[in-house]
Order: sequence, then C-alpha cells, then structure tokens
Amino acid sequence: METLREATLRKLRRFSELRGKPVAAGEFWDVVAITAADEKQELAYKQQLSEKLRRKELPLGVQYHVFPDPAGTKIGNGGSTLCSLQCLESLYGDEWNSFKVLLIHSGSWNLNGISWNLKQTSDPLFGGNSVHVFCRAE
Repeated sequence: METLREATLRKLRRFSELRGKPVAAGEFWDVVAITAADEKQELAYKQQLSEKLRRKELPLGVQYHVFPDPAGTKIGNGGSTLCSLQCLESLYGDEWNSFKVLLIHSGSWNLNGISWNLKQTSDPLFGGNSVHVFCRAE
C-alpha cells in the first residue's frame, strides 16, 4: 500500500508535469475559482494568477477566476460559495454543471496574498483517484 508520503510525492510530480502545459479534459480541473473578500483583494489575486501563468507555474487551458464577495457585511465561506456558483452560472450558463470545479476560499482579511499548500482530499477529483488539492495556507 502506498504511504501518504509516496502519494504526495507522486501527486507533486504529476502536478509538476502539468505546469505550463495545456491539459486535456479530465486531466485537471476545468475551472479554478478563488474567492476574495473584496474587489481590492480580487485585483491582487488576479495579478498573482497572471504572474503564475506567465511563469508557467500553473496548468494551461484551465479557466481561472476570482470572485469577490459582495460589498457590505462579510458573508463567510457559505455565502462566498453561493456567490461563486452564481458567478459561474452567469459566465457559463448551464454548461458549468458539467465542469470539474475547484473552489478555493481565500477571501479573508489576511493581506499576505494567496499562499497555496497541498491538502489531501479523499474525493476522486483528479483522474478518479484521491488527490492533494491546493488550498490557501493559514
């Protein structure tokens, strides 16, 4: 049986193979959506994503989006999830229901920017296997 360390190293090698290369359908997520606390944070995250894509640190052919929370009272992860789903529906109509979507909640008042770490999930999101997903470091 594969150990957690071995699985992590295998997934990291696989992710490294995908960096800067176009990915086929089902090889990675179709959409990566990141939440932001406000429009200022949205802009900062979009700049970081652009830079990561320019440096070929992320898979290509994936739709990357940043969705800010609505102005006013902060709505938490549940509200951010609902707002993100509405944004996806506005962008893609019913087609988004067939997408493999990674939603990263990162819209806090921590102004350090996005720091992505690998976290393991037992959901078969990546090629039918368990996967280590990128999550915002706290």
